[in-house]
Amino acid sequence: MPPLDNAQIAALFNRDQFAAGNCMRVVEVRPGYARAEMTVTPSHMNAVGILQGGAVFTLADLAFAAACNSHGVVAVACQADISFFKPVKSGHLTATADEIARTRSLSTCLVKVANEQGEPIALFKGIAFIKGDPLPLL
Repeated sequence: MPPLDNAQIAALFNRDQFAAGNCMRVVEVRPGYARAEMTVTPSHMNAVGILQGGAVFTLADLAFAAACNSHGVVAVACQADISFFKPVKSGHLTATADEIARTRSLSTCLVKVANEQGEPIALFKGIAFIKGDPLPLL
């Protein structure tokens, strides 16, 4: 397999229509690691005026997807959970995904979501099944 181009992997995951439609983007990828960001807008608010939990989950899931696919082969989520620590009303969020274990068939990642002050907002754990097909990089 030729060397991976981390910028191409980031570009692949920035084509995620749901994440892009919610103002989220992958800003860094390297083997076993990814970072995604979003700026909170009024369209992200829930009925009680705080950031909708699904938005936080989506940001973490985007970073998770990029990290577990960062080795150049397709990996798809088979389990994920999230714990929320602090409500958000505005600002910029960063999700940092670290692959903590990888076998032939599974990738396990921890994703920390933080605000611009570095305060923890949520912790996401995801497990992906490694299909092994090459990523469709263009």
